[in-house]
Amino acid sequence: MRTTKRLNREESQARTRELLMRSAASCFAKVGFEGTSVDEIAENAGFSRGAFYSNFADKHEILLALLQRHLAHDLRDFEAIVAESTSFDTFAEKVAARYRELGDNPDWCLLMVEFQLRVSRADKTNDVFARLYTDYRHTVSRLIARAFTRFGTKGQLTPADLTVTLIALSHGLALERAASKNALPMALTGKAMKALLIGAARDSGAP
Repeated sequence: MRTTKRLNREESQARTRELLMRSAASCFAKVGFEGTSVDEIAENAGFSRGAFYSNFADKHEILLALLQRHLAHDLRDFEAIVAESTSFDTFAEKVAARYRELGDNPDWCLLMVEFQLRVSRADKTNDVFARLYTDYRHTVSRLIARAFTRFGTKGQLTPADLTVTLIALSHGLALERAASKNALPMALTGKAMKALLIGAARDSGAP
């Protein structure tokens, strides 16, 4: 007879926390941060309101936890792309492939839009969400600068400007796709990213 392993206290809490985070991501993507209640997050995950507050102080804390994990994963992938690429064209292709993968999960793109809205409404620059977003942009910019240096490429846009443009393009296309009820192909974002990177860069020796 097959026996079911009983989760210990730490494993059970980690599982509960993970299910609550998945529920929050889904709810925020569907109806927005402001339109989602703690009760909805808990109920959608199959838990009580008390279970939510045993793991998170409020909606802001669970949104922050979601974003910290997602952005950390995104930066690890971006760093690996820079390290594994053998040319700037390869780098651009790998970045395009990465954004095509993100297109397969449009909820994350919509969640990032919620994040940007939260940052834009912050009343101070040292807000934890604003700091997280600033650190994320700066890290992506440094990675793009590393790629420029490694492949002897000089961008017509600075790494900082190119970072902002890439983020804006990916999020804008995610909103367009959502507004068109997924009529736009997911591959479009990847293609647009590759065209932007190739078009925004030139060989350092070019006139």
